[in-house]
Amino acid sequence: MGTLHIGHIRNALNKRFMASIDMSDISPNTPPAQRNNQFLTRSLSAFAIAELANIDDRVAAAGVVDGDDDDGIDAFYFDVSDHTCYLVQSKWDNTGKHSINVGDTLKFLRGVNHLLNSTIDQFGKLKTKKHEIEQALSDSEAKFILIIAYTGEPDLAPEVRMPIEELLHAQNDVSELISYRVLRQSDLHSMVAKKAHGEAVNFEIALQEWGIVGEPYRAYYGQVHLEDIVKWKQYGQALFSKNLRGFKGSTEVNEGIIATARSSPSDFWYFNNGITVLCNSVVKKPLGGSSRTAGTFDCRGVSVVNGAQTVGSIIAAADGGTNSFNNATVLIRLISLEGCPPNFSRDLTNAANTQNRIEKKDFAALDPQQSRLRTELLLEVGKEYSFRSGDRVPLPEDGCTLDEAAVALACAQPDVTLAVTAKATPGRLYDDVAKPPYTALFNPSVSAREMWRSVRILRLVDDALKARRQELYGKDRYIAIHGNRFVLHMVFRALPKLDGQDFDQDATRIPELTDTILKSMTSKIAEKFPNTYAGNLFKNNTKCKELATSLGEPTMDRT
Repeated sequence: MGTLHIGHIRNALNKRFMASIDMSDISPNTPPAQRNNQFLTRSLSAFAIAELANIDDRVAAAGVVDGDDDDGIDAFYFDVSDHTCYLVQSKWDNTGKHSINVGDTLKFLRGVNHLLNSTIDQFGKLKTKKHEIEQALSDSEAKFILIIAYTGEPDLAPEVRMPIEELLHAQNDVSELISYRVLRQSDLHSMVAKKAHGEAVNFEIALQEWGIVGEPYRAYYGQVHLEDIVKWKQYGQALFSKNLRGFKGSTEVNEGIIATARSSPSDFWYFNNGITVLCNSVVKKPLGGSSRTAGTFDCRGVSVVNGAQTVGSIIAAADGGTNSFNNATVLIRLISLEGCPPNFSRDLTNAANTQNRIEKKDFAALDPQQSRLRTELLLEVGKEYSFRSGDRVPLPEDGCTLDEAAVALACAQPDVTLAVTAKATPGRLYDDVAKPPYTALFNPSVSAREMWRSVRILRLVDDALKARRQELYGKDRYIAIHGNRFVLHMVFRALPKLDGQDFDQDATRIPELTDTILKSMTSKIAEKFPNTYAGNLFKNNTKCKELATSLGEPTMDRT
């Protein structure tokens, strides 16, 4: 079926990208067969981005950077809202017999390393993506997905996978910064076929302890086993076709869901808000009769409109290793669109995704220390302190927020560990208001003056780094961006404690101190971690401890 499948893929690429792929750099004298092969290779890159990022074909086509000096990268796209950067290498093979070879793979990985180190100025069309690349490299939440797409049937050879796995091992020392997807002929054809059928998702689902809502619109609710959710992986992004967003991958919230599924599956039903599924139709099958203990439902035209992160995290938990989930379940709603008003689907999706959500830091509002700090800050310093959701956020000169205070106090700790947390996963500073790290930051010994001083230092360091970044290029610039919390920690080390000294005098020296620390830090990184991506370096506790030790104790000249 290889030749037939390749024909289907070719037809889909011609239909979708014939008018949008840039071929202006290809000589008019190029033989037609060669030109067509180049068009299909570029279209394949655009197709891969369009499908995996779920974006418009024209936007995906604009991401193609294939050319004579492309550094192995055939397409680039950065999804700002999902903090995801897609890098593609593609190969069109009319025979369907070949995959990507080692040489092409090594060239691609070299290009990826050049991009991560911001050394792409000499590389063809990739230079035209400089602004988007800077956005990706400046984003502390950015993840990179390497896509290898080809029309051959064979899987990647072990010798091809090895350098890819080595890159991932080297860069993913803290979190999954880089992942990769292989799209070979069978994967590509499956995507083309789903598109041809309108990407309809149909499945049967078994509900436990189910119930029904008959009016005004029919819906069913109940519990579904996590193992059954894992089976939905086959539908990919089509499962979220009507949702505002697909699965966002490794985020702080999703890591929490995955951890619960893996280590405490019996708690999953209690800890999770559940899943809402819209269906063009839902029909209960006769099996089980009228018993509400268990029922099987035939769902047609399915789309998960709330709970995409729950679904994706359950699948990710299963992908992480063997896990039976111990018969754990999650709450689910199946809503039939039969008989609903025309805009019901859109309105429900918007409402389900825009409800106010309680964040971990909201629990800090119940801590008496926050109220004490607000009162003391107002009476002793004349400044406002906003720590509840919904509080008016003061102007910088009038006060500060809980978020600012938490990060500042974390970076002021003697150990660099909490500065790393403040950079990598700031939400974990509020994990539990009854124990560290929260209680290390907010406790009876922390005064409002100390908190305000810490926030002022944070702002001064951020302003100094922002000014300095304008003068820096390449990796040095991204060190200044991603290393902001580490630099702040080192500045705190150099400053005297709140001991009656005139802080305004110290404040005038902070920009110079910041610059001195940044220069020393950049030099040490070049020496110790030349190949580490800056965005991950400052999320790595071990490397940050080593870096802090090698810099020694900074001091500030107070003469």
